[in-house]
Amino acid sequence: MTDWGKLLTPAEVPNAMRERKKAYLEKTAWRIALPNEEKEGWSFYKDTKNPEKVKVRKNKPLDEIFENRLWVLFAQMGFCVLNRDRTFAINYSQKGQNLSKQIDVFAMDEETVLVVECKCAEKINDRKQWKTELEAINGYMGSVRNEIIKKFPSRNVKFIFATQNYIVGEQDKKRMEEFNIAYFDEKTIKYYEELVKHLGGCARYQLLGSLFANNKIAGMDNRVPAIRGKMGGYTYYAFSIQPETLLKIGYVLHRSEANEGMMPTYQRIIKKARLKSVHEFIENKGFFPNSIVISIDSKRPLQFDLAEKQGSDDVAKLGILHLPNMYRSAYIIDGQHRLYGYSDSKYAKTNSIPVVAFENMEQKEQVKLFMEINENQKAVSKNLRNTLNADLLWVSDNPSERREALRSKLAQELGDNNASPLYNRVIIGEDQSDDYRCITLEVICSAIDSTGFLSKFGKDKTPIYHGLFDLDDNDKTFALVKKYLFGCFNYIKELLPEEWEKNPKKEGILLFNNAVGGVIRLLGDIAVELKENDHDPKQIDDFIEETHYYLDPLQHYIRTLSEQEKAELHSNYGGNGPKHYWRNLEKAIHEVRSSFVPEGYIKYWEDHGKSYNSESIMIMAHIEKTVRSYIKHILEKNYSGQNWIQEIPKKNYTSATTSMSKYKYETGEEKPIWEFFSLADLNAIILYGNHWTSFFEKCFTLPSEQKKAGGKKAKTEWMTMVDKLQKTVGRANFCVAKSEYETLKEIESSVLPLLKND
Repeated sequence: MTDWGKLLTPAEVPNAMRERKKAYLEKTAWRIALPNEEKEGWSFYKDTKNPEKVKVRKNKPLDEIFENRLWVLFAQMGFCVLNRDRTFAINYSQKGQNLSKQIDVFAMDEETVLVVECKCAEKINDRKQWKTELEAINGYMGSVRNEIIKKFPSRNVKFIFATQNYIVGEQDKKRMEEFNIAYFDEKTIKYYEELVKHLGGCARYQLLGSLFANNKIAGMDNRVPAIRGKMGGYTYYAFSIQPETLLKIGYVLHRSEANEGMMPTYQRIIKKARLKSVHEFIENKGFFPNSIVISIDSKRPLQFDLAEKQGSDDVAKLGILHLPNMYRSAYIIDGQHRLYGYSDSKYAKTNSIPVVAFENMEQKEQVKLFMEINENQKAVSKNLRNTLNADLLWVSDNPSERREALRSKLAQELGDNNASPLYNRVIIGEDQSDDYRCITLEVICSAIDSTGFLSKFGKDKTPIYHGLFDLDDNDKTFALVKKYLFGCFNYIKELLPEEWEKNPKKEGILLFNNAVGGVIRLLGDIAVELKENDHDPKQIDDFIEETHYYLDPLQHYIRTLSEQEKAELHSNYGGNGPKHYWRNLEKAIHEVRSSFVPEGYIKYWEDHGKSYNSESIMIMAHIEKTVRSYIKHILEKNYSGQNWIQEIPKKNYTSATTSMSKYKYETGEEKPIWEFFSLADLNAIILYGNHWTSFFEKCFTLPSEQKKAGGKKAKTEWMTMVDKLQKTVGRANFCVAKSEYETLKEIESSVLPLLKND
């Protein structure tokens, strides 16, 4: 017989939870026996009041910590009956034998029992197969379920297989689905832990909706008075309902790592602060007059009993609506905070809330409606929009939009899939960023878009370029590009495994936005190079193998970067950061594989190689000094006394006098005001009034711009260019492009000789 006394009562759960949360075991030992205790893994913790005794501790085994993590999660969700310890077992009979099954985690509420099998490894393990274990669970599952229902009738029983540090293969996942065993990996557990932080015990409704989708809820009155109508091609019902009832059947599609298989998932994770304020508002008899918007998921048309008496309106009908009395049958499109604010509220059963319910609205339309409702409220973040695009545009009629969805889906897969080397490093939807998870979908999507992986189309939807990996089918193309990206990043990880351990916001140099965006662009270059050398992208395994020749030099390059070079790669922000990182990677490969010269490579380093910096700095100083001297000479010559001051724009003169006063205050020295006019100020002076045509036009116009349209402002743009360059001198990213250098040389040779004081 099963010893059901090894289950805790609800009153015992809080104390047990405190112990389960601890990562260590603790006991009192004799001080004299400390050496023996230490041999068994115990260590001194603190003294006791008895000088002959001490407190000792030792870490709990990793598998026990993992079991406790699940146990605590379910306790926090409101499962109030749980196993006391690891010795709890359920006895059952099978084929004439009396058998027993030890249960890692047993969790029960009024309607449900969860039976959890936990497997934990110290390090990531992608080789373990679970066929034997899963078949064993399937073998005893029916008998154990029967024993549970005998003791606790009318409860739904669910078996869960939970893993930590195991990469479970597709075959095992299919096997669990076939056996009706739920699978919890680390991202699923993290999702529910995050949800518990925000929802508390109400997170249980989300869990039950996921585990028991389409299972009946016992004892629920599912009839509500309603009005039926038509809107946007959909049937909808307007009614009022007790919050507690909607909480049971409702489900929120959160976009997070845990829901990658449930496209589309679009809601923001519920915010704890906002939920608390809503809950307090409700508890103080506050109410929300606006409707919660839901979509009822029903396999057959909803039963709607028409009332005997109807109004004169032929469009809207009165009656009794029979809601599905099943978990996860009502998807909350809008109003999740208003609904979950009633969690644990004294008004959850006595209040009623207004609802507009669409019948079987397509999930794509749910996403659109969510976006439209929220467009004029709190803005949907760019990262969440990028996440949603994978769902919204996947089957669009526009081929460009389908590729946009493909890019977004690939970006998510890099961060979502635990077989990806970038797993848990990409911010998905509204998942929280941290030091290690800091790569955005936007950067990955932009990088993929800049490669030749996918086809490009004009505004008229006609193809203008056929992608290297594009098979004109999103699913097939997705599989091919995913394999290429995973394969290449995995090889880089093999070359530089230490980078995956480093904090990318500190000493790490490979797993932040600039780096990942740069690497993806580089992989685009390599793919083009291989294709031109007659390698077939469709023979993807061989194609990936060929990339190693080009990727190998990155090992030495990354490991020998100086601190200054690392800082420069980190300090380039915005759209130019990944591009600069990319070109440096190209350069590192080119220096070893001289035949590797990607498109745009030579021009980029002509403009960014800094070879023109030193000479340009001297030329700019000469330009500024000569221009200032010439303008001063012209104004003082043509306007007697101090009248030349009137010929300077007031704003520029005021700025110069302010700088002059500040310099005198800080140094105690005096300099003439002319020393404080920048090239931008001098440009404003020569354009002021009739100065241009009277004094400066002939000598300040470059020969190459004699016929340039746009008048005097256009013909002095070179002064603005020089002024901007001067302001960046001394910065880490200061660089004079070849075209800028050529302009400086033209100024030096053609303009400066004309600026002589006569």
